[in-house]
Amino acid sequence: MSYYYACMKDEVTKITLFCINCNKETPHTVKYIGSFLRSVSCDVCTKKIEIDRRHLRTVFAEDFIDRILTKPHRITEDMKKAFATLTPFFPKRLFTEPLQALRDIYEVLKKDNGKKELNDKNTNSSAEDKDNKQAGNAEKN
Repeated sequence: MSYYYACMKDEVTKITLFCINCNKETPHTVKYIGSFLRSVSCDVCTKKIEIDRRHLRTVFAEDFIDRILTKPHRITEDMKKAFATLTPFFPKRLFTEPLQALRDIYEVLKKDNGKKELNDKNTNSSAEDKDNKQAGNAEKN
């Protein structure tokens, strides 16, 4: 028996139903597994009608698969509700510090990028100066 079946509660209920065998209304015992009907038995004549186990497994499997497939959506909805409810109680720093850290990182990257551009310009201009000096020396000779 799988974990899912074990989690579902068996429930026994007494109810008055019309018994075909007794041809009158009599007390019956109705057994459920979770929300699914398992069996119905007449308390007077003990006639019992059971649901086929294979069919019951099929129904459980369909229900279980449906629950698995909808679980991410249900969790997301629960998280949205919980987050909306709890947000006012979060410390403000929880939101402002990550933003400040991102701003700081951006500024550092921006400065590093500016220095690289300056270094690239200086490197290019010094290389051009050397080329110009060499060209000037070649003309003098």
